[in-house]
Amino acid sequence: MKSKKILITLGDYNGIGPVVIQNALNDAKIKKMDISLIGDRSIINKLKINNNKIDFIYRSNKVVFNPGKPTIHSGRASLDYLHHSIELIKSGKASKLVTGPISKEAIQKAGSRFKGHTDLLQSAFSINNVIMAFWSKKIKVSLSTIHIPLDQVIGSISSDLLLKQLEIIDSFFVRTLGHKPKIGLCGINPHASENGTIGNHDLKITVPAVKKAKKKKINVSGPYPSDTLFVRDNLKNFDVFHAIYHDQGLIPFKMLSFDTGVNFTINLPFVRTSPDHGTAYDIAWKKNPNPNSMIESIKLADSLNF
Repeated sequence: MKSKKILITLGDYNGIGPVVIQNALNDAKIKKMDISLIGDRSIINKLKINNNKIDFIYRSNKVVFNPGKPTIHSGRASLDYLHHSIELIKSGKASKLVTGPISKEAIQKAGSRFKGHTDLLQSAFSINNVIMAFWSKKIKVSLSTIHIPLDQVIGSISSDLLLKQLEIIDSFFVRTLGHKPKIGLCGINPHASENGTIGNHDLKITVPAVKKAKKKKINVSGPYPSDTLFVRDNLKNFDVFHAIYHDQGLIPFKMLSFDTGVNFTINLPFVRTSPDHGTAYDIAWKKNPNPNSMIESIKLADSLNF
């Protein structure tokens, strides 16, 4: 039987992650959960965590505390926290991971070839077709491509890849929602290419993928123009929206759920969630940040079981 312990990584200690985690761990509902926090002692000692149930897993990185700055030291530490959490999950000591915000700039200064948590975790567990997704009570969004420039999107997708993603999304939400999800698929081009008059990419990629998915009894429809897909009525009509590229899905999601949204990963062999915001260096260790997204991330991790 898998452990239900939740691991939380501190994230980039020069960002808002540590204080957001502090505020979340002091929440009454979170205090009832079995949680281990991974980080360096010198950073954790700066926090005021009033939660006697927390198990602290101290690391021994060289800490150069420089709030508001993405540095090689904070990048190395945030990678170390993540790699240690991976070791614990692989050894069966935990099955749920909540990641504090990291900086892509800082981890690249530290020598990482990865752009963030999602691709690093995909590589560590040798899983193909890991999907970045976002969860809130108002809206759920998944992404076909993640952190790549817009001019690389078309070359990174295909009808077969999109079909595989729709299969994975369908399977995940059957388990988590208890019923087959209604999936709304975004078009690639404006107006979903309007029958090929605005490029033929949808005719070659999204339209065939939807036809094949329907034959597999996946309840998907589209492709829809993304400028009208996210209107209020459709929030009730669809369980999840599958976007082709990052901003296409994240703009509507964050407009509706920025303070309570959760970043989660589909198709890993364990539960992984994260707040839907970044390091917010501009306010790090200066202001008291809103912990709601972190609280929701921990609650979602606690509620999901694979």
